[in-house]
Amino acid sequence: MKKKLVLIIFMVVTVPLYVLGQGYTIVGEIKGHAEGQTVVMRQIRDLQQQPVDVAVTTVKDGKFTLQGSSPFPEFCMLFVGDKGPMQFFVENSDIRIVVDLENIGQSTVSGSKENDLFMEFMVRWEKFGTQETQLNDTYVSLNMSGNLTQEILSGLQAQMQKISEGRVNYINDFVITNTGRITSAFIVYNFAKFFNILSIEPVANGFDAKTEQSQWVKWLKDNVASTKRTEIGQPFTDVTLKTPDDQPISISDYAGKGKYVLLDFWAGWCGPCRNANPHLVRLYNQYKDKGFEIVGISFDRSKDVWVKAIKDDNLIWPQMSDVDYFNGPAAKLYSVNAIPHMILLDKEGRIIAKGLHVGTLGAKLAEIFGEF
Repeated sequence: MKKKLVLIIFMVVTVPLYVLGQGYTIVGEIKGHAEGQTVVMRQIRDLQQQPVDVAVTTVKDGKFTLQGSSPFPEFCMLFVGDKGPMQFFVENSDIRIVVDLENIGQSTVSGSKENDLFMEFMVRWEKFGTQETQLNDTYVSLNMSGNLTQEILSGLQAQMQKISEGRVNYINDFVITNTGRITSAFIVYNFAKFFNILSIEPVANGFDAKTEQSQWVKWLKDNVASTKRTEIGQPFTDVTLKTPDDQPISISDYAGKGKYVLLDFWAGWCGPCRNANPHLVRLYNQYKDKGFEIVGISFDRSKDVWVKAIKDDNLIWPQMSDVDYFNGPAAKLYSVNAIPHMILLDKEGRIIAKGLHVGTLGAKLAEIFGEF
């Protein structure tokens, strides 16, 4: 189950990256009736799901003005009354917004080079989605009419594969071409599954002292570092959290002590994790006396949910958590962006497999312990 992304933007908007003057001035015009309504601009802070209000005003004569300052371009959301969000980047420049209350997606922003860059990306990106939809519609139509032959199906599959490859190539080329732009870090954060993080390490290292303070850039740099730490052959990184009984527990209490140790990143709220647990219990019982251990690392947000899941699923191996979702040290140190996620350590505590699921784990343990 994937961690929820902050936001994915699919709006036709236009805005910034370079700094002009000491701050930004946003002059807005409303298409539609909103006289006297509150205008709020919000920002995501520290990758948290709850945005922070950074500017507030009201609509007067169909217009509004927002002023402030930002050390680097920031992704923002604009709300007019109960309409929104209108999403764009704000930077220190003169910015003009036209808000279409009947169709927020048709609102426009000008005066920001960073947003212009982002919209350049999104316009092309959406074309891939349109192509996939059209191809899928063709498949459905032919299938329902009974005219879908194996030859036609193979052709459609080949076209879909070509679109998919084009999408991956485009997003990677775009980010590399625009090294040093906050938009690139923002894109990687929101579309992480399309990237081999280590292949874009030069992008992570390409920001200046000011822009590398951006939360999106920090995330990218941390993700590259944690991915390198979890390469095959690397030693485990220690983490100390709490047991369900609030006692401190560390990975080093088990790893590197002569047993094969599975680091199982999971949560009580995670459906796929819970579905995998009966299989983990079976594998644990099969191999625990032969030198196999599991350490459960929970990304729960509620201790009650975590403890109940341990009991309900009969998980008898060591468990640890800071009950802080994906915000704790384990997620950052082990580059965990989605769960379930499994990493297998050898007897010396070196990583020998990662990205496992219960099927591949079972095969790996059979190989290790000589059961075929």
